Parts: sequence; C-alpha cells; structure tokens
Amino acid sequence: MTQPFRLVPELRRRPWGGTRLGPASAPGTDPVGEAWVAWDGCVVADGPDVGRTLAQVVADDPLGILGPDGAAAAGGLFPILVKILDTGAWLSLQVHPDDATAIALEGPGAVGKTESWYVLDAAADAELILGVEPGVTAEQVTAAVRDGTLHRIARRVGVRAGDAVLVRAGTLHSIGPGVLLYELQQASDLTYRVSDWGRPATATRRLHPDESLASLRPTATALPRWTHLDGDDRLTAIACEKFVGDLVAVETRSEELDTLGRSFHVVTVVAGSLVVDAAGLSAALGLFESAVVPASVGPYAVRPAGSAARAVVARVP
Repeated sequence: MTQPFRLVPELRRRPWGGTRLGPASAPGTDPVGEAWVAWDGCVVADGPDVGRTLAQVVADDPLGILGPDGAAAAGGLFPILVKILDTGAWLSLQVHPDDATAIALEGPGAVGKTESWYVLDAAADAELILGVEPGVTAEQVTAAVRDGTLHRIARRVGVRAGDAVLVRAGTLHSIGPGVLLYELQQASDLTYRVSDWGRPATATRRLHPDESLASLRPTATALPRWTHLDGDDRLTAIACEKFVGDLVAVETRSEELDTLGRSFHVVTVVAGSLVVDAAGLSAALGLFESAVVPASVGPYAVRPAGSAARAVVARVP
C-alpha cells in the first residue's frame, strides 16, 4: 500500500479508568481506561482496506508498509502498540518481562514489553511509581513481593504534563490517578501484577508473584524528563532500540516528515486535530485518532486542521 490510512480506536474498560476517553460507565461496569489506537487488531477506517485489521493489511505487503527496519523488528507482528491511558485510580503495581523472560515464561513467540509514556495532562498531586526507594536490596524486594508489602518501598515521583518516561522491561511501575498519557510500547500485553491495591482478583485479573519475581530487576528505575515544544516545531520525546516517538507541533504551517522508506510512521493526534498529506491524498485526524503512513510513502506532511495541533509520530529505529 502506498497511501496513509486511518485506524479505528478500540476502547477498553479498566477498574482504574477515568472519564476522558469514553462515555460514563453503566452500573456494574468499569470505566474506560485505555484507547488502543494502533495495534495489530485495529480496524482500518478508510481506503481500499476499510474494515480489515492492521495485521491483515500488513500481511499483504509487509515490506511496503513496515519497511526494512519495521519488518526486521516485527517478528510476525506490527512491532509497536500505541495507547492513550486515562487514570481515575492507581494501576496495579506491576512489571513487564523482557523478550527472553517472556519466551521462558510464556513460550515461543512471546514478546517482552518495554514501554514509554508522554504525559498529556496530570493533576497537581499526580504521581508515578518507578522502581523502589534507593538503598533497598534485592532480598528486601523479593521478601516484599512474597508478603504483599512491595508498595511500602516503591519509589513515588511527581509527574506533570510534558513529562516523557522510558520504562524498560523489568522496572516496577504504576500510574496514579489524574493522569492522561500517550503510551508507546512493544507489541505485547504481558503484564505481571505484584499487587492491585486491594481490588479483588478475577479470572482475567489475578496477581502474578512468581512471574513478577522472574521478570523484576530490583534496582531498575526511571525518571520523568520534561519536554517543551512551542509553535511549529518537533523533537524526539521518546527513544530506545525498540521504538522512537517524535513530538510534532503544527500551529501556522505544515511540518514536512519522511519515512525514508525505512519504517512505517504512526501519527497519533494528542491535541487539536490535523491533516496528513501524502501521495496526493489527505487523511483528517481528530483527537486521539491515528493514521499509519506506510514506509513506501516516503515524504509526507502534517498540517493543522483549524487551531494548533500536536501529534506523536511513532516508528522503529
């Protein structure tokens, strides 16, 4: 495929969800906590492949859509997953495995999960958990996982809009209430819960003490890095060997971008609305909507649709 195409966001309800991603929850149901805006199972919203999943479209032309860099990283999957998260309560205290641990625990084909966050909005007292307090030993961490007290030695840090955080696999983490963020991660949903703040376990939401201990790197931590972008500009907010997220602001003019034929781009609007112009076609995107720009497209542009807009453009390095 040689033209960009929009994806239909998939809303998912979570016990910790907020109020900004979907309608109010009906009695007895969880609020919407996540919008999965780009992943294998997303449905294509327009163009010749409307109604098909991203996985099906990629299978027809993996090199044209993913590019050589994207295809090398894919392992049979679209290699990234993009979400928007809205928290009304603490997420579980959790850890994700790296690739090798994922295979050891879940079997061949399993993928680990390094993830990253770009904070769009945060309450004045909003916090993240990133690792454990300095000086805590590996033995203390193991004991705390076993007796359910790890939250007492977890490291809490304040967070504000504009913060970017890279959370490598093996890092203990959680997101507190009052946070709206963009999440860019490996194409994996492997989450091992150390504790869930007293919420009752269910068949689909249980605790994983053994898997957590196998995945946890006791001294691993992370710190938010504040980013600032005004007017018409761009910067790299997120970068590691698994993915890159470039923050792009458009206010008065178009911003020229280029896949270079190497990797797909996923353009996700995080403020305002914009238009993607590529291959003689235009795709209009509203807030939290995404478009895939195939690697074969090459040069393209994003421009504001009315007022100023911001997007995160995700790719593989």
